[in-house]
Amino acid sequence: MRTYQINQNFVEAMSTRKTLFGAASTDFIVSYAPIDDLANVTVVSGGMTEAVEAIGTAHTGTTNAPSAYGSKILYVDSANSDIVAGDTIEYATGKFAYVLKVVGDKLYLRTPIRAAVANGSTITQVGNTGEYSSGDITIPSAGEYAITIEAPNYGIVVTDRVKVVDDAVSTVDEDAPVETVAVAY
Repeated sequence: MRTYQINQNFVEAMSTRKTLFGAASTDFIVSYAPIDDLANVTVVSGGMTEAVEAIGTAHTGTTNAPSAYGSKILYVDSANSDIVAGDTIEYATGKFAYVLKVVGDKLYLRTPIRAAVANGSTITQVGNTGEYSSGDITIPSAGEYAITIEAPNYGIVVTDRVKVVDDAVSTVDEDAPVETVAVAY
């Protein structure tokens, strides 16, 4: 459990373990409630924001066969593709997937694609990490709280527990490790 001062800004982080990419901040609801009164929910504005890292020279490829919505395989011209396992790719505008394995002209994906991909489409590596963070959370009263992150469209419900203290009474343990909420997705 992490400890914060009354009215101290902090954020919650969440990892999708590279299974969710491109979700809008509005797809997430972030809230907190006192442990002893879980019905007293306060929603934090802003949802969750996706972290995207910069990439120097992106790997690219061009599809040489169509892939239907829901497929976990994309077909690329292997002679002209430098996409490798571990890349996160954008296969359609705003649609991302994690490449598990590359065999010949097949890109095997961790999750099914959410748009049909036509022959001749460009596939590009992106710096999308599947990591999300909340906007600033500020809790005005001392106590223990449950922080909840929900994304109903993706079946995500994650909770974290924090303690908020009054600095006149308690001190924050600055040496405590910073934890990240991980989603087993």
